[in-house]
Amino acid sequence: MSLVIDLRCLQDPAYRERGIGNHARNLIRHAPPGWVGVYDPALPALPEAVAAQAGRLSPHGYVPGATLFLNPSPFTPNQEFCARLLTDARVRKAVCVYDFIPFDEPGRYLRTAGARLDYYAALAWLRQYDLYFPISVPTEARLRELFGAVESVVTGVGLPPFLQALSPAVPRHVLMVGGDDPRKNPELLLRAMASRLRLSEVELVITGGYDEATAARLRAIRPVALPGRVSDATLAQLYAGALVVVTPSRAEGFSMPVVEACRVGVPSLASDIPAHRALLPTRFLFGPDDVEGLAALLEETLRAREAAIAAQAGLAAPFAEDAVAATLFAALPAPVPPTSRRPRIALLSPLPPTRSGVADHSAALLAALRKLAQVDAFCGPYSRLAVQDGAYDAVLCVLGNAPLHDEIYQLCLRYGAACLCHDARLLGLATTNGLAPAAVLASEELGRVVSEDEIAAWAADERQREASFLGRLARAARPLIFHAPQPVRLCQERFDVQAQALPFPMMRSHAPVTPEEREAARAGLGIGPAEQLIVSFGFLVPAKAIGAALAAFAELKRERPAARLVFVGEVAMDLAALRDEAASLGVTLGTGFVTPADYRAWAAAADAGLQLRIGQAGGVSAALQDGIGAGLNMVASRDLAETINAPDYVLRVADMPDPAEIAGALARALAAPGPDEVMRAAYCAAHDMQAYAVRLLEMIL
Repeated sequence: MSLVIDLRCLQDPAYRERGIGNHARNLIRHAPPGWVGVYDPALPALPEAVAAQAGRLSPHGYVPGATLFLNPSPFTPNQEFCARLLTDARVRKAVCVYDFIPFDEPGRYLRTAGARLDYYAALAWLRQYDLYFPISVPTEARLRELFGAVESVVTGVGLPPFLQALSPAVPRHVLMVGGDDPRKNPELLLRAMASRLRLSEVELVITGGYDEATAARLRAIRPVALPGRVSDATLAQLYAGALVVVTPSRAEGFSMPVVEACRVGVPSLASDIPAHRALLPTRFLFGPDDVEGLAALLEETLRAREAAIAAQAGLAAPFAEDAVAATLFAALPAPVPPTSRRPRIALLSPLPPTRSGVADHSAALLAALRKLAQVDAFCGPYSRLAVQDGAYDAVLCVLGNAPLHDEIYQLCLRYGAACLCHDARLLGLATTNGLAPAAVLASEELGRVVSEDEIAAWAADERQREASFLGRLARAARPLIFHAPQPVRLCQERFDVQAQALPFPMMRSHAPVTPEEREAARAGLGIGPAEQLIVSFGFLVPAKAIGAALAAFAELKRERPAARLVFVGEVAMDLAALRDEAASLGVTLGTGFVTPADYRAWAAAADAGLQLRIGQAGGVSAALQDGIGAGLNMVASRDLAETINAPDYVLRVADMPDPAEIAGALARALAAPGPDEVMRAAYCAAHDMQAYAVRLLEMIL
């Protein structure tokens, strides 16, 4: 059993204390070890004691391997947060049910459109569960009136630990454990105690968060101590000093004060409603509007207090916390038996005609994955419904380091997914909405304040960059997959997250370039017979070290005047400062977008290739692999070549560009014979996209 428990009710101040919070805390104290706790990073932090009990925590409902989901609070706002678990047929769903009071009294509790939408949406999600744990027989009866013959087990609510050892005190006051909800009905108790002389002389304490106007109205009926919301320790003292505990509520699913009083040996009186009839003998009940009946019952109980205590002595026994938890966990449904079928995958990624290397890679990946699984591709605008749909065995978000990927990134952070990250850093993506959000991410990662000026400096020269901007993604992705080992190590060291590495595949299949194809390509592109063509593929961006490439080419040109350099691709940077130099050298700074056929033609026509990359370790290059596949002698930055396991006919140069070194390497590449066909074919086979898809599918399922 792989158990997941929704802990968000313990983040919400409206739920985490008393009632629902008490029940949830009791259950997790007794949960089988190793369970996964779901929390929402957008809510207040989980109490440390709660977080420490989970085997691990998940910031969303994407929990691979889950077989059982337990929700202790189905009406906590935003139930769609766990939609993936609730719509996954492989996950059995169990839920605690407290009451349907808002449904039965919409005029009081569902006055606004927002409140109605939240409640009825939660009510609809409630139908997704397989097993229901109502906290009382009346709640079970109402559940079946609304939902039909559902499978259910009544659990009761466990008594909180603070009751186990009360300090002795002299009983002196009547106690009501109330709240600011009008259904708690404190006015009845006040009027009853004001109606009899003896009762009017007894101290009365009513806890709960009453505003000033309500407190004044209550005190106008008779004197009363209103200490507000109290801690467990204070409540224990109030119980210890109570003559009797009165619970005059008009509606409850269960009533903790009723059984808490019985547990600590204080007489318990309660209104005659279904929840209380399930807990107390009839002689200790009074009508919710019966002032005289309550007054008489109070006087009688105070006269025969010891007899009342004796009559109620065993009533709290079924609600020992371990007994309640044992009832629930013993009844949890068995996991769904595994089935044999093709897995269903949701793939979120840009795809052609979007002009992006990631889009091209994902198109090739999609074709390979569809041989192995049923894959639905979502290429924008992106909907959270794809990420939340439990009908998919896995959701794969594909990310690159550009604003193009921001929608996918945000969905992955909020709702979780497997993530294939093409970059070892996400500075470009992090600055999608300006420098300030990126500065926040960098500050979180580095543990110091990072200014917007620093972010701007890093964007101008990534060699200065200190942050990877991977932290939030590392915590959200299940799993996070890179194409290089460097970001995997970084995630472990900085974020304590075990990411995975999957070597980069070849996006295109490459047949050997024949002499005839080469001759036709050169003629078509206007390359003279004596020219020695050097190509560099991909978007022109600052990280491609264009300036260093021009300086190297100028040095090469002195020895090889027939050399020609063409940057094949679209311009994505300001080249104003480089255009004059490029023109003087006859260098083409960008051809614009090229079709796959033209891309192949440039590779076939070339005599050598050049792929530089400045920045930090862990980058990959499909363009470098295309040159390898075309059988070109290549010159490449060392880290780039090593990350993709480039063969020996790729000449490595320093990651910090040295024009003289680059010029020398280009000269050797131009002078050397073409690479051995066996070596070229072996590299292509080892980096086959279909084999990559098989390994990727194993990682995400």
